[in-house]
Amino acid sequence: MGYYTAHELEIVEGNDFETNYEAEISSDSVYSDCFEESIKWYDHQKEMIAFSKKHPKTLFKLSGEGEENGDMWEEYYKNGLTHRIVGKMVFEEFNIEQLG
Repeated sequence: MGYYTAHELEIVEGNDFETNYEAEISSDSVYSDCFEESIKWYDHQKEMIAFSKKHPKTLFKLSGEGEENGDMWEEYYKNGLTHRIVGKMVFEEFNIEQLG
């Protein structure tokens, strides 16, 4: 059993427009389809840290959406450094005048 997550890669800065980053990550990983479908990519942080060191001037954003409702996150990678942001579901404030 495992936990499926859909991953999306974005190049925030430093894109050389020649490298197919998704294909290169997929070929470096044990998964050949990291970005095509939801997968159990347990070592994504370790692999993305190593990959970001190969492209030290590029800032990568990896977004994930897990199979549980509301499980969304973003991780940023640059030259072996990483930062994770977990999504929060927020409801707008109720206004009684909106009842109708």
